[in-house]
Amino acid sequence: MPWGNVASFSDGPVGTSKGTPYFYLSKMDPTPNDIESDPRCSLSLSEAPLGSCGGVDTENPTCARLTLSGKMQEVTDTQELDFASQALFSKHPEMPDWPKGHKWVFYKLEIADIFLIDYYGGAKPITVDEYYRGSVKAAVAR
Repeated sequence: MPWGNVASFSDGPVGTSKGTPYFYLSKMDPTPNDIESDPRCSLSLSEAPLGSCGGVDTENPTCARLTLSGKMQEVTDTQELDFASQALFSKHPEMPDWPKGHKWVFYKLEIADIFLIDYYGGAKPITVDEYYRGSVKAAVAR
């Protein structure tokens, strides 16, 4: 059965973000076990924690929200593991000290679909390519 969970993530160290969300998940948590059965996942974010919504409710369309959907994959490539660990540990400095016996594993969300609402009128069509090129502003203007 689908369910949600809270997880810290990072798309790169400050100043070198790449757009791909990386996660550090314990095999003791249900999430990695669910991913092995069905890797489809979504990551939903709100503009509200940035403090830039001007006091409106988080569901107000002028307070942007983004959902990245795709498949979670365990990171196994050595170079990408280095990047993932730098990305996560630089933004979440307590992570390296988490109990080693909890079987921590790096994952990434391979983005396949993007849902963005940032104003009235419904979701904005943004392709994965536009997202990675940083062309979201151009897509939103359509």
